[in-house]
Amino acid sequence: MTKLLSVGVDLGGHTISAALVETEGKDARILYRVDRDTPEGRDIQEVVDCIADMTAEVSHGRKIAYAGVGIPGFLDVSRRVITKLTNFSGLEDIAFLDHLGHALEKRGMSPLLAMENDANCFAVGEAFCGAAVGCKDFIVLTLGTGIGSGIFVNGSLVTGAHGMAGEAGHISISEHRDLRCGCGSTGHLETLASADHIERKAAREGLPGDFRSLWQIRDDKRAEVLISSALETMARGIASLIVVLDPEKIILSGGMSKAEGIAEELEARTLPWLPLPMRDHLSIEVSSLGADAGLYGAASISLLRR
Repeated sequence: MTKLLSVGVDLGGHTISAALVETEGKDARILYRVDRDTPEGRDIQEVVDCIADMTAEVSHGRKIAYAGVGIPGFLDVSRRVITKLTNFSGLEDIAFLDHLGHALEKRGMSPLLAMENDANCFAVGEAFCGAAVGCKDFIVLTLGTGIGSGIFVNGSLVTGAHGMAGEAGHISISEHRDLRCGCGSTGHLETLASADHIERKAAREGLPGDFRSLWQIRDDKRAEVLISSALETMARGIASLIVVLDPEKIILSGGMSKAEGIAEELEARTLPWLPLPMRDHLSIEVSSLGADAGLYGAASISLLRR
């Protein structure tokens, strides 16, 4: 069976990760990975040069067939232009892949390029070689600075008529219009349940300003109130997704998913919000790939679209 080499890139607000992935049939493995700080200026040329350098580094001079990039925001339906980055400034309304292609050509590389929403990349990774192997209908939730989601229905990634489907973090869940979201609207799920929201509120109350530390001090009533409120809101959001999509499972990824017992707690909180016939099928679990899911997914996007 032919082995394919591809590169997956996860573009983050603080860190860019890139990995060389070897694929043989349905088996995949990361051969080499690098991580770098995202350029502070966020200039398009700085960012694509950084990605191109990392792609060349992980490739070690070997010819790669494909390269894919996970983008933390909204993309146009053609998957060539970034239309909105909710938690990452700059790079909007730019034909990103054209710029990246030119940067790679200068380094003697010409792989087939693709980009996709980063949460969708996580979902593709889980489907390809993670917790969703064998599943046709599932949802991946990336819980971190914001809340992202990737959705598979009947074995296919859902992108929608305009390329913007599956943005679960932007479910309207609160009537409070003062809760501004990075997308430009108000009252969305990620404004009430993301790590960023929890950590900001914790800092104002003199508590540790990172979610992992807060989770570890839940015996402090103030920390418990903050976390419980966020998880209850998240449970309502998950229940809303379930009644619309009826997935086989919900897979949690991102920094918040590392909190011990979070899947079990969210399952218990989600259950009462579901119609009785759906309760027996509720399944929430943590990603088996962790942060690597996005890299596997980004490296596999071109394969998915062949």
